[in-house]
Amino acid sequence: MRSIGLSCFALGIFGALTITTVGVVMLPLVVSAQEQETVVYTCSMHPQVRLPNPGKCPICDMPLIPAVSSSSPGNGNEVGMGSSKIELSEYARSMASVESVELKPMELSHDVYAVGKVSYNETALSTITARVDGYVERLFVNFTGIDVNKGDHLVEIYSPDLVVAQQEVLIAVRSGDRGSLLDSTLLKLSRWGLSEWQLKSLVESRKVTERVTLFSPISGTVISRNITQSGAFRAGDALYQIANLDTVWVYLDVYESQLPWLRYGQKVELITESLPNRKFAGMVTFVSPLVDEESRTIKVPVHIENPDHALKPGMFMSGRILATLSSSGQPAATGIEGKFTCPMHPQVLEDGAGSCPICGMDLKEIPGKSSLVGESILAVPASAVIDSGLRQFVYVEQKRGVFKGVEVKLGPRAGNYFPVLSGLNSGERVVVRGNFLLDSQAQISGQPSLFYPRGAAYQDAVNASPSDGKSRGQAAQTPHIH
Repeated sequence: MRSIGLSCFALGIFGALTITTVGVVMLPLVVSAQEQETVVYTCSMHPQVRLPNPGKCPICDMPLIPAVSSSSPGNGNEVGMGSSKIELSEYARSMASVESVELKPMELSHDVYAVGKVSYNETALSTITARVDGYVERLFVNFTGIDVNKGDHLVEIYSPDLVVAQQEVLIAVRSGDRGSLLDSTLLKLSRWGLSEWQLKSLVESRKVTERVTLFSPISGTVISRNITQSGAFRAGDALYQIANLDTVWVYLDVYESQLPWLRYGQKVELITESLPNRKFAGMVTFVSPLVDEESRTIKVPVHIENPDHALKPGMFMSGRILATLSSSGQPAATGIEGKFTCPMHPQVLEDGAGSCPICGMDLKEIPGKSSLVGESILAVPASAVIDSGLRQFVYVEQKRGVFKGVEVKLGPRAGNYFPVLSGLNSGERVVVRGNFLLDSQAQISGQPSLFYPRGAAYQDAVNASPSDGKSRGQAAQTPHIH
């Protein structure tokens, strides 16, 4: 009903129009002397219907209306795409409420909003693994969530293998062998998890310790405990897992349609309901190369400093990624260009060359030129664009009351504007209100429009070619013969 009303309204308003069509059909080689303006009849609801005589629409039975087009089909072997103009009198322009604005360059920005969860910093996870078979004699850390420091005791174990290895050390010491036998035995105990001072104490005391204490190699929070009091374990079993929460990652779920706005180094502001008065700042350090097939989202980890451990893994957070566009329609520079980072740890940023503090790799310079000043880009209001899903169309007011349809290429939407990549120039006036009525009249008149790039007159010429043997009217009537 809405489309019927729109078409009828367009017919009522555009009774005061003058339609000018320029070169909708191009002659192959020679222009015929008999070329003249001919009248064809179309349906206001089905502009693809083109009949040479008045009557009723073969699809909906509505009365046909005349549509004027320049027709000279020639031999039908070569038909070009033309351009069209629609002229409105002041009265018609006022009745259609047509408004236009002038295009000008401007700075475009877009805030990408996303939600996500706090997770562990994957580079700060550590697992305490049993390197020998044994039994748990005493648990010092017997529940998860407790904070431990590097060197704190975790568990006291009994292992026959450790007892035998200690006896081998004492045999070497008592025999006076301070060479390869003693060194290899001490190295074996070190590989099995004994600390330096435990080995030194063994050599000095010359006593076998049946119960050996294992210590934490890092500082952090115990997030997993897989052993119990008096339980047995085997070599390779994970005893504890420890995470350093001084830094955390927030995995934001960003829809794939927002992917063109993302760039490494963009600033991110995050909030959480559990801490309503605090804002957390982070940076886009990585964009996952995989898309979740169920949610159609992409994981974007944001690195956040968390010295007071206020952020807990599993918390929900809302993020706002601050994105701006460059003149090329791509995300603008973020300010980290020219700095140095580690390919394996993108959260590491240094002003000069050097080695990664985490893995020791040589830092690489981030390509690009940093710019602290926003770039201006030609932008068109979103209300001026009519989109079919395959094409984007804008009506340009060439002079007062004269409009021309233009196919444009646009970048990602930024608020109420689209960046113009091609098709429009600065200073042109585009229609921001009434463009759908203009496009409806273009369709009815057989001119190029949103859904008919070459106009219905082009289809007339193609259908009238000898290879087809049928007119457009015959083709439209065929499916409705009973």
